Amino acid sequence: MQPAVLQAIDSWEQHWNETQNAAVAALKAAFPRLRDCPRYVGCDDLRLEYKEDGHGGGRVCVDNEGRANAEFGQVPNEVIARAVDGIMFPYLDDVDGPLRDAPPGTYVYECETSAAQFEFTLGALGHGKVVISFATIPDAAAVLDALARASDEGAT
Repeated sequence: MQPAVLQAIDSWEQHWNETQNAAVAALKAAFPRLRDCPRYVGCDDLRLEYKEDGHGGGRVCVDNEGRANAEFGQVPNEVIARAVDGIMFPYLDDVDGPLRDAPPGTYVYECETSAAQFEFTLGALGHGKVVISFATIPDAAAVLDALARASDEGAT
């Protein structure tokens, strides 16, 4: 390759690494319980994890397209409901009104603009699951921030 092309690719790579680092910083700021996790062999995703008694556990990955994927389990239902009700999604499949009034089940929002999916499961035994797929960093950070705030509100 020509030296100018090599230099341009190097510059792009530096900016991409800075962008990924900024994404991780935004997600950690939104959900301070997240900690760095080593990458798997053969996987380029940046991984963050958390596990805390009473707050559940899970992981967040930033993929090589700059999108966030998350899966949290054993999250108290009231935390999930408080977070989702605070975000005010345009709609959630199969729920009328606030999530806090919904029965156990899985409620989904699919963003037609970004192709992201947000899935919230209220468990029958009081703990549920949150799954975020292919979300932009700002959208994922908004959900993580709402979960962190809802969790902190429940602890006080």
